[in-house]
Amino acid sequence: MKTNRIFSIIAAAALTISVSAQQSGYDNYVGLSFGGGLNTMLYKAANGDRSVGAGFDAGLHYARFFNSYIGLGVGVNYYYANAYAKYNWLESTPDLVHARNTNITYTLNTRFSDFEERQNIGVLSIPVELLLRKTFNDRVELIGGVGLALDIPVHGKYYAKGGNYSTSGMFPDVGYELVNIPANGFSTYDDTHGAKPENIAKIGGSVIADLGVRTALSDNCGLYLGIYFGYGFSNFIKEEKANPMLLVDTKDPSKIDYRGTFDSNETDKLNLIRCGVKLAIDFGWSDKDKEIAIEPEIAPAPVVDEEAELRRQQQIADSIAAAQAEAERLAREQAVRDSIAAVEAAKAAEAQRIAEFKRRVEEIDVRFEVEKDKVTFKPGEEEIIDELCETMKNDNSVRIVITGHTDNYGDPEQNLRYFGMKRAEALKSFMVDKGVSADQIKCESKGDKEPVAPNDTRANRAKNRRAHISFVE
Repeated sequence: MKTNRIFSIIAAAALTISVSAQQSGYDNYVGLSFGGGLNTMLYKAANGDRSVGAGFDAGLHYARFFNSYIGLGVGVNYYYANAYAKYNWLESTPDLVHARNTNITYTLNTRFSDFEERQNIGVLSIPVELLLRKTFNDRVELIGGVGLALDIPVHGKYYAKGGNYSTSGMFPDVGYELVNIPANGFSTYDDTHGAKPENIAKIGGSVIADLGVRTALSDNCGLYLGIYFGYGFSNFIKEEKANPMLLVDTKDPSKIDYRGTFDSNETDKLNLIRCGVKLAIDFGWSDKDKEIAIEPEIAPAPVVDEEAELRRQQQIADSIAAAQAEAERLAREQAVRDSIAAVEAAKAAEAQRIAEFKRRVEEIDVRFEVEKDKVTFKPGEEEIIDELCETMKNDNSVRIVITGHTDNYGDPEQNLRYFGMKRAEALKSFMVDKGVSADQIKCESKGDKEPVAPNDTRANRAKNRRAHISFVE
């Protein structure tokens, strides 16, 4: 019942996190991870020497960032841990009665000779982490996490890896010892028959942490490489055991039940530790604001005033008559203005040409790479800028303002004062090199305050890194 309650709490917490993640937030990531390293067990054997082993970790994870820096992660992992114990000692059980002669008592000796036991365990882990990240550019970010994990053992096993153990009987009344004599119930063994540590059944907890770098492979896919650490702060052994490692039938010493390190009085505490390198691939997406459709209000039909409608129609008729009269007057005066019209038409054509030229110039947005000031033109734009330079060299009354813009990466104040102005001055330098007087050009910066596209993808952010030309009237 206690286990069921713990599962229910974890499931409810994971569901709550998932639901809240779908309702509000900043970024989402879901992915697969695989790691390996020092995945082992920590314990103290009463009569043996312990050594650590390696293992692996694999799982699924979901991360939710609520802003640019802070997020929450949940997942499910499976990790596999190994450890080793080596025994060289003699265990004695006195005052046993011989199976064939109840009048004879003896002492059973069990000797372990370089006997090495390999232990492994598989654990299902459910982690919950607080995540922090630092973004360097639109491709690389540092992500770290710290939290807790629920550890559920799913299987365990240990078996002999080397050496042997033997039983012998010491008969004090007759003064001799029987060894390696199967007929008398004493022999040598070198196999634990793959015994399962049945007492490793407690659900435990761990503190966990990881740190790594995520590199964007595309707008939606990323690769993570980092290190991980976990320490099980709870004891996996559910109860103390009074039995020795070899549980011998006192009536027939040939019947031996090998209990092993974790199901005997060799140790009463077992903790898990894991650390190593982790590789993960994930897929991310950003939430989009949901548009709420609002039904337009239907305005009531206006009340028609017949007298007002008649007056309105009369006004329209009078306007048409006045327009016709004006047209006739203009026609009569046309002959007088023929000579003037030619000059006016030429001026108008020139003004139209200048207006069209200004329009083409002001339609140009010179693009820049990230944190660079190299001028980049689209096809046809450099020719227009060359024409503008010739015009300004021939007419020093032409004045322009070059405005630099940035995307929203980095510090807004630095974008305004440095990067935006740097791009405006780069275009100015290009035109001055063409022969334009520097006094005819003014530079200013808007930073990231006037984007032409949302800053949600690399392509859109590239549109916002630009310099724009406008004329001073």
